Amino acid sequence: MQQTRLNLLATSLFSRLGDFFANPWRRLSLVFIAWLWGYVTSDLISTSVSQAGKWDIPVATCYLVLTEGISIWVYRRRDGSRKIQWLDILNSWKIGFVFGLYVSAMTLSS
Repeated sequence: MQQTRLNLLATSLFSRLGDFFANPWRRLSLVFIAWLWGYVTSDLISTSVSQAGKWDIPVATCYLVLTEGISIWVYRRRDGSRKIQWLDILNSWKIGFVFGLYVSAMTLSS
């Protein structure tokens, strides 16, 4: 690939962001923010989809496929492989998403 100014700028930007989030405290805060965003996403999607009762089962199937796909993708990593940060963030989003769905279900059942 050619070394244009745009390529150099993008490479430099992503390198600096990677160095910035290499700090364990920043990484932990990013994982926590992803967990909260997953919780909010589940609340937004579940309330907007449940307005029309006919979409409940297809959307629940999509939820299942999405969460299981992310789990397979994240947990199939080998023990000796290098940890990939954005996969941990995606997994944290998924955990918050599933937790939000459980909280919504418990709220509706009581």
